[in-house]
Amino acid sequence: MDPFLEEPGESGGGGFDPMSLVRAFWRRKFLFIIPFVLCLGMAYVAIKTMTPIYASSGQVVIKVDTSRSTLLDDPRARFGSQRGDLDVIAFQEMNLLLTSPEFLDEIVRDLHLQDALRGKLKVGVELSDSELQRRARNKLGSMIKLKSEGNRLFSVEVRDPEPMQAYRLAKFVLERFVEEYRASQTATSTSTRDFLTRQLEVYQADLQKAENQLNSYQAGMASDALADNPVNALNIGTADAALSALRLRFDGKDAAELRDLGQVTRTATGDLPSLATYQADNAIVAALVELEDLELQSRLLVTGDRDSRDREERLGQLRVRLRSLVDSQVALQQPTLAFMARNQVAEFVYFALYRQGLGEVIRRLDAGVRNFRSFTARQPEQSTRVAELQGEVTRARKLVDSIEGEITRHNLNLEASLSEIGIQVRIRQDAVMNAVPVEPNKIKLMAMGVVLSLAIGLGLVILAIMLDRSFSSVESMEKALGVPVIGTLPMIRDEHFARKRTVRLLRWVTIVLGILAVGAVGFFVIYPRLG
Repeated sequence: MDPFLEEPGESGGGGFDPMSLVRAFWRRKFLFIIPFVLCLGMAYVAIKTMTPIYASSGQVVIKVDTSRSTLLDDPRARFGSQRGDLDVIAFQEMNLLLTSPEFLDEIVRDLHLQDALRGKLKVGVELSDSELQRRARNKLGSMIKLKSEGNRLFSVEVRDPEPMQAYRLAKFVLERFVEEYRASQTATSTSTRDFLTRQLEVYQADLQKAENQLNSYQAGMASDALADNPVNALNIGTADAALSALRLRFDGKDAAELRDLGQVTRTATGDLPSLATYQADNAIVAALVELEDLELQSRLLVTGDRDSRDREERLGQLRVRLRSLVDSQVALQQPTLAFMARNQVAEFVYFALYRQGLGEVIRRLDAGVRNFRSFTARQPEQSTRVAELQGEVTRARKLVDSIEGEITRHNLNLEASLSEIGIQVRIRQDAVMNAVPVEPNKIKLMAMGVVLSLAIGLGLVILAIMLDRSFSSVESMEKALGVPVIGTLPMIRDEHFARKRTVRLLRWVTIVLGILAVGAVGFFVIYPRLG
């Protein structure tokens, strides 16, 4: 009986026979054992021969502290609306900074890493300073790794064959990285502010040019209606509305309030005080004149404008100042009055003087409106040109006011970003020195060896079974040929048999060596580069 044929009764009939599969694997066991031993051996050699790599890392955290002030922008706006956008975008920005040639070149120059690289060159090899700088930068870039640990937490890791060098580099890189990232956050605001400042100069020049054209045109006409007249084509509607409101208030509410204050004062003192004494005081007169000018200007401005808000604040300050001056004069003129009586007299005098100032504002406003309407009726073409020039002045002034407001807002945001408000990157954990190498990773390499050996061994066995076209039993031969087998002969081990066996053995050795060569490249070339 041929020893390569299975014994009678071992075929087991049709269907799946697990024992036959086990026997087929056992017959080709060396195709599994040899790769298994070799892969594990390569993993062991890689562990023993690879240069140990040490890692030192520190953590940085992003701190977000926003303000509810309407003057400050929300610093999170540029990171998107989703909760995880901040981590993703911040990681991209940090990684770009850590891998930027400028950042790496600064560290190489500060730590003189190019000199250390020059000392490791072979004898007789000379490189230029720029080439040494480039090589040191590329080497440093390959040693630095940024990892996102979630929830606005990131780690900066530096790897080096020397643990002390890894720690020194990690500490320096971490501190420099935080400084550079903070500077990069304010660089955009600073650039925007500088651009707006340059544009402000352009707009201010345009405003000056428009005002000069308007003044020149008005001076050429020499019209009394335009000279020192605050009413023009752009605010004539506002002036009419303000004049009507002031007259209604002057003749109605203010007149009634003055009568009531007069009755209270007459009851307290027996007679109304003379206003001439107070009108002779230079400080009160100066305050009244300034108050009249500001009241007139405020009536000609659109409510809500920046200038309008500033003048309203200034008006409030002037009213307080005028009341304080009146209180001082009442105390000097009537020192014998009780506190309540003196306060009532001061209230009457203040309101009477303030009402007189409003009367002057009404007179000047009425004169300005009548003069301007007279001018437009007599000289329609010139009034149209004046209106155009005034429109250019107004547009230029609005641009100047708008850009001044933008500059103020950017200054506030810049100051906020430099303080505790905004998005700050801080060192959460300083770099620490690790005495245990992170590479080579013994567990990872052995696991790779086991997985690779199993894959190669099982793959070779399955491939051998699939390529084996010989008959393993009489029954399989009869089934394949369709004729009965009447007898078997033992295999003759002649020269032809030995030659075929040698060719088959060489073929499998070549396949095994080729696959193992691929495994060797993975262990000794690819894995060290990834590590």
